[in-house]
Amino acid sequence: MFVPAVLLVLAAEVTEAPPRLPTVATVERIPLPLPAKSVTLTLYPFNKRIELRSSRDSAGLASKIAAAGSRLCPRTLVDHNTVILQCVTRRLDGVLAQDKGKLFLEIYELRGVPWRGEENQVQVFYSPVAFRFGDGCPGNTPVARGECAYRAGQYTVAAVEFRRALAGDGRRVAAMRLGDLALMNQDPGTAASWYQVAGRLGAFGRLAAARLCELSGTCLAKLRQSVFDSTLLPEPAHTEMFLRAARVAAYMDDLPAAMVALRRAIESAHGGCDGTTQLYCRQLLLNVLEQPGKDGAIETLETYLVLPGRTEGPLALALMNAAVEKAAALGAPVFAGNLMASSAQTVAGSSKDLLSDFLLRTMELYLAGGDRTRARVVGEFAETRLGHGKLTGARWKAVLGDLQGSDDDLVAAAQTQMVAGEVTRDLTLAYTTLARATAARVSAEAAGEQSSEAP
Repeated sequence: MFVPAVLLVLAAEVTEAPPRLPTVATVERIPLPLPAKSVTLTLYPFNKRIELRSSRDSAGLASKIAAAGSRLCPRTLVDHNTVILQCVTRRLDGVLAQDKGKLFLEIYELRGVPWRGEENQVQVFYSPVAFRFGDGCPGNTPVARGECAYRAGQYTVAAVEFRRALAGDGRRVAAMRLGDLALMNQDPGTAASWYQVAGRLGAFGRLAAARLCELSGTCLAKLRQSVFDSTLLPEPAHTEMFLRAARVAAYMDDLPAAMVALRRAIESAHGGCDGTTQLYCRQLLLNVLEQPGKDGAIETLETYLVLPGRTEGPLALALMNAAVEKAAALGAPVFAGNLMASSAQTVAGSSKDLLSDFLLRTMELYLAGGDRTRARVVGEFAETRLGHGKLTGARWKAVLGDLQGSDDDLVAAAQTQMVAGEVTRDLTLAYTTLARATAARVSAEAAGEQSSEAP
């Protein structure tokens, strides 16, 4: 979302903004020997990566960047027209800046966690009636009118109303929202200052303190658990705090805690990860699913299974593929195959070009788990939808050759139907197994802590 620069000018007529607080720990500036219009920048902070795409000499660009000797992003690779900078931190931000006609790549090591982009911003509406700061929209008090305008995307109006509300009972929510507006306006320093003005008391003071922690990094080490505590917060503040805690934990490499918080948000009374928070949740979950290794893997798959509408909507296929590979890496290929089978109709209806590889991978997983019957059913579906002539290549040849079984296999396949109810039952059983495994692990860890504390 973009907030016009005039927003802050109009709002300044009401009251002065607080002094800016620093949100950047380290800055590196690398000159780029190309015109500004020939380079685009994409940030992947969770993956510790920056990508520069250029229509010109990518190899020369990479050489210049490598020669600069960046401490934050020391490794430089070239992939066709893309220069990839591999960095050492997830607390990463960057921009392309022009100075006196020259182009520079500015890399920032943040004090807190990344904030840029819609996928890093939680958008929750706080009803003026429910929180007793005015009538329903369009509102009859400055803070109510400001919150209604904020939800409607009327950000200039919202800024003026929130500034007016600073002198009244709605001071905390007004300061918090002015910080949100500053962040939308690409000004994290001013945003952090507004969050500081909101204080720490009450629901909105606690929400502002969590936002300040995210930007300033002042509580990420020892105080993170207490700052992001959602105890006794009313909805939707209770759910929002879980959502924020999940992202901060993920950026702090505490993947199990991140997924537990995200799952609690999904299962809360307010129902997180839908509507305005859908992209936020899905991008965070995808980031964690794509991480190598088994850290937090069980918690991540549990969260994926309860994600609202997981087979449809933004990032649905990317999430499904990542969940499948995570399950396969854990040694559960049949479960991974079931995840794919449950999305087969969605893939078939949305992209026939992807269907061949999708069905092939499903069969490979079933065969890896020794379930030849289901693999055969998927193969028959593939032949019906795509035609036998499309099932070519070394991988298809290997899979089809593995399916040449006995007559008993053929009879079993004829008697088997891959219906939605069966897949759902399998997923439910898998979820129960995962939940029991998590409980057993937690109990074991608790027992270990107690034994270590014994004299």
